Amino acid sequence: MSSFAARAQWGLILLAILLVGGFELRVAWLALHPAVSDNYRAYYIDQSTTCLNKPVGGGYTLGTTVSFLPDDQAGAWRLRVCGWDGPVGDGTHSVGTTSRLRFQVSGPTSDLVLRMMLTAIAAPGIPEQHLVLTAGSGVPLGEATIPAGTTQMVDFAVPARAIDRSKGRLDVIFAYPTAAEMTPRDSDTHYRAIKLLSVQLRRPGDPPSGGPQDDLLARRHHAGPD
Repeated sequence: MSSFAARAQWGLILLAILLVGGFELRVAWLALHPAVSDNYRAYYIDQSTTCLNKPVGGGYTLGTTVSFLPDDQAGAWRLRVCGWDGPVGDGTHSVGTTSRLRFQVSGPTSDLVLRMMLTAIAAPGIPEQHLVLTAGSGVPLGEATIPAGTTQMVDFAVPARAIDRSKGRLDVIFAYPTAAEMTPRDSDTHYRAIKLLSVQLRRPGDPPSGGPQDDLLARRHHAGPD
C-alpha cells in the first residue's frame, strides 16, 4: 500500500472516530440537558412540583356550576389542568402538594367570585386542611382552613387583575401546606388534601351555587326517560 493510500485510510478512521465521539457527546449532552418544557422538567427531572400540566382549554360558561362527582366529568375535565385524581363517589381528590383549575373567561374582564364545595381529607395527626389559592398571574386569591373530615362551601374573591387578559383566562393554583401521605413513605405526588365536589365562577351579583346538585348537565344525566 502506498504512503498516500495509508494516510487516506488513517484519515478515514480518524474521521469515523471523531464522528462517533461527537455523536456520543451529543447524546450525553441531551441526557443531561433534555429539550423539554419547564413544567416537564420541574415534574420529572427537578421534582420541584407535583403538578404536571395537561393541555386543557378551560371551556366554561360564567355562572354555571360544574360537578366534580362522577356525574359530569365532561365539564370537570375541561377545567382540570393538574393535581386531580378520580372522581370517586363523593368527589375528586387532590393529589400532590398543588393542583390547578383553568377557566376560559370571555367578555369584559370584571371582579368575580369563585365558589367551591369541598371536603377536607382526614389523615392521622392532621386535624384540619389548609389551602392557599393564587391566580396563575401571581395575584393572591385567599386562604381557607377546613376541619378534617368536614364538607364546606368556600368563596374566594377574584379581582379582575387576576385574569390573564391576553388569553382571556383564569388559572387557579391550589397549594396544600398540610397535604398528607396516606400510606407510610408515600411519594409526595400522591399526597391528599381535599376532595372537590363542585365549582362555580360568577359575577358578584349572580345567584350563588348550592353545590353539585346545581349542575344542569349532571341533572340531565340523572333524568329519567322522556
